[in-house]
Amino acid sequence: MAELVTIAEFDNVNDAYVLKSRLEAEGIRTFLQNENINTLLSAFSFTGVKVQVNLHDSFRAMDILYE
Repeated sequence: MAELVTIAEFDNVNDAYVLKSRLEAEGIRTFLQNENINTLLSAFSFTGVKVQVNLHDSFRAMDILYE
């Protein structure tokens, strides 16, 4: 498996899903880290939801993020 790079971090899992959908519509495979723990412990807000992509897709993903 290729190395994963975090391109964004959100306090709200819904915001992470919006970016994930946008990236996947462009053909970029996207992974969410901490999505379940953030949902279960949302009242405590221990950690943010990280949006990650493969290293070779990271520059294209960043271009889409900043469009």
